[in-house]
Amino acid sequence: MTPRWSVVCAVLMAAAAACRSNDLIRVDECFILVAEVVPEGPVLQIGDTVTVHAAFFPNPSGACLPPDTTAAGLRWISSDTDAISIDPVAGRLTGRRAGWAQIIVVPRDGGPGGGRVLGTTVASVLEPPGADSLISLVANLTSDSATVVLNDATGTTLRTVTLRAQGVTCWNTPLSDSMPYSAAVYLPGQSGATSLGAKWVVHRAFASTHTWQVHIDPQSSGLPTLDLAGVQPDRGC
Repeated sequence: MTPRWSVVCAVLMAAAAACRSNDLIRVDECFILVAEVVPEGPVLQIGDTVTVHAAFFPNPSGACLPPDTTAAGLRWISSDTDAISIDPVAGRLTGRRAGWAQIIVVPRDGGPGGGRVLGTTVASVLEPPGADSLISLVANLTSDSATVVLNDATGTTLRTVTLRAQGVTCWNTPLSDSMPYSAAVYLPGQSGATSLGAKWVVHRAFASTHTWQVHIDPQSSGLPTLDLAGVQPDRGC
């Protein structure tokens, strides 16, 4: 059940895909959610449909309820209609492309601009079963040279590149079960490369996106970091 005191920020990928606070439409003016979206977290294939409805929590504060809690008094919103469209009255979702969207229920007469979010969940659309490529958008954002390596699940090296400061590249590689990226940076005064470790994109993270941003990010203190984030919509190099 969706907690009453917060908006869900669902992370569908096990490696690095994160919600930002400005991605979310704020909760209603009572600072609680008064309804659960059922089913919670629906997962669709492209072309699939599913209908959601609002189940209001027992004994919520009357001041926070809309005047009409029936289906006729509610409206539905998708944060990304390119990925998941929604019938605003019936609450029927349709998967359009691989990705995800926040699904929000509001009163008929008070949408997001009025601050009246009643309930929310995150729906996702899976990649087509035949999709078999991994797109890596690689960027070295530091002022030093850096090496990035992509391996498959067996440890076999698929790609490697050494990028100058602010260098970028893009890889299109066959998709594997789980895939680790590793990186090292060449710091001034050091005789060799300094490892930044490795991060994995696990197999279930490929369900919603095959495009991954791979950044070596500078830090104000300490070593740079290797950061991964899923990208939507999927794209090629």
